[in-house]
Amino acid sequence: MPRIQPLIPLVFLLAASSARAADERRDPKAVEVAQSVMQAMGGENAWRAAHFVRFDFKVDAGGKVVVDRAHLWDKMTGNYRVEDKTKDGKPQVTLFNMATQQGTAYVDGKKLEGSAASKAVKDAYAAFINDMYWLAMPWKMLDPGVNLKYIGKQTRNGDAGQVVRLTFNKVGLTPGDRYDAFISDQSHLMTHWDYKLQSGDSGAWDWQYGDYHGIKLASNHTSAKMSINMGNVRVLDQVDPAFFSDAQRTLAQLP
Repeated sequence: MPRIQPLIPLVFLLAASSARAADERRDPKAVEVAQSVMQAMGGENAWRAAHFVRFDFKVDAGGKVVVDRAHLWDKMTGNYRVEDKTKDGKPQVTLFNMATQQGTAYVDGKKLEGSAASKAVKDAYAAFINDMYWLAMPWKMLDPGVNLKYIGKQTRNGDAGQVVRLTFNKVGLTPGDRYDAFISDQSHLMTHWDYKLQSGDSGAWDWQYGDYHGIKLASNHTSAKMSINMGNVRVLDQVDPAFFSDAQRTLAQLP
């Protein structure tokens, strides 16, 4: 996550992981809480069946938008589209496949070549890793390589809940990160997390959700100094394949 690492570095565990990591440590109570979260969010079968996911990633720091990306993911094929801007404000589109991490990138409508193209695809993949975790982290609690520890009961702003700690067993980009997820007893949703990253950074965020095609995903996050809005979140059954091959299109045109 090189472009936003000072702000919000995070880990994402790929849903396509084929093998369960060795030596996972999971408290039975923590697993029970995690399962209740996924049920409250629509159920694991519904998340697996979701075909296309469209969302944004907008970071507002002190009233200024410092990151603004648009995403489209074909969960069945791994095809992906990211729209953002270069440091000098030019529109950039990157089209790639997550399984191969190969693709093409365009700046101001012109195709990049060589090392510039490779870097753009690598950065787009890292953006997916970072941004998708903010959209769908509760769906990832039982992913391969995730350790779960039940911390205990807690009350936040009058809301009783339970805390589950997530650590990672040699998976993701930053396996030394730690997240303490507060799960509301009323909604069974993760409404807050405290984190301590392997970089040494720490912080806390509140989460809000929306219901999209029967699946709950994050809609907004707030902290003491920043907000992260997921923008135009949609879960779709059909998308024109050209959105994964035609850089001239924009996600604003998606029906």
